[in-house]
Amino acid sequence: MSAPYVVVDVVPDTTEWLDERRKSVGASEVAAVMGLSSYGVTPLDVYKSKHGIDRDFDPVLAFIGHASEPIMHEWVEQFSGLHLTLRPGFMARSTEWPFLHASFDRVASDGTKVQMKTAHHYAGHHWDEGVPTDIRVQVQAEMAVSGDPRALVVVWIGGREFRHFWEPRDERFINEHLIPTVQAFWEGNVLAGVAPDPSTLAEVNAEWPSEPRPVEASETAFEMAERRAVLLSDAKSMEEEADALKLALAQYMGTADTLTYQGRKVLTFKSQRGRTSFDRAALEADHPDIVAAYTRQGADFRVMRYVKEKTK
Repeated sequence: MSAPYVVVDVVPDTTEWLDERRKSVGASEVAAVMGLSSYGVTPLDVYKSKHGIDRDFDPVLAFIGHASEPIMHEWVEQFSGLHLTLRPGFMARSTEWPFLHASFDRVASDGTKVQMKTAHHYAGHHWDEGVPTDIRVQVQAEMAVSGDPRALVVVWIGGREFRHFWEPRDERFINEHLIPTVQAFWEGNVLAGVAPDPSTLAEVNAEWPSEPRPVEASETAFEMAERRAVLLSDAKSMEEEADALKLALAQYMGTADTLTYQGRKVLTFKSQRGRTSFDRAALEADHPDIVAAYTRQGADFRVMRYVKEKTK
């Protein structure tokens, strides 16, 4: 029986590899397309990438990820107890769903595809209950390409702890959620040249500068505007109450820097050095040329303000 994919013979991190990635959605991008990325990557980011505009990334993190794979490879073979021999991975594109591809980190001796991840020590708790959601989505996408019934996920946490997880294929998720979402994105956005709507306020500011025109609100939009106004009002009231309580506590404590209750420390109120500030006005008065030479205009952004209904 032939494999449900074709191997894409390219060297990782080369121009040819990047060109191939633009021809379909990668398994590592599926979580973003589905709005499930834990790294803040959005559908619009993926759309732009397919059209040649890549999001900035930290090359050091990419280096660490690639450089860590040989160590995780050795751990699997020598210390995991899984009794597996690993071979180099490869890039593959689905024949059934050619808009989807995957890059497997390693392939086990029994054909199982292996995904390798690193995690900071302080992020290790995200793996306490199993594979995090966005990684699980990636692995399900890889199995959609490979046709495998399960995959192996290996994580190296904090440079000292290794864990492995067997991720079973979720046919229902793949067929009812993953494939329809990615296909709609590929055909309705990427191929059609229609950018997805912004997913964050930063994207709204960058993609949708304001125009001097009104838009009539639906009942839902009006209710959202009213609800936002209520929340902001409540937040302001709570902040004012918190400040009043702070003043009352300060008056109660006097010059003491610690408040205790039945011997337990409740809060502290200590003096600390004031912040160092920059006197722009003085510098501008004395050296306006220097201020002009080093002043940069920030990007435009939109401000949302509630307009109260006028009463007669």
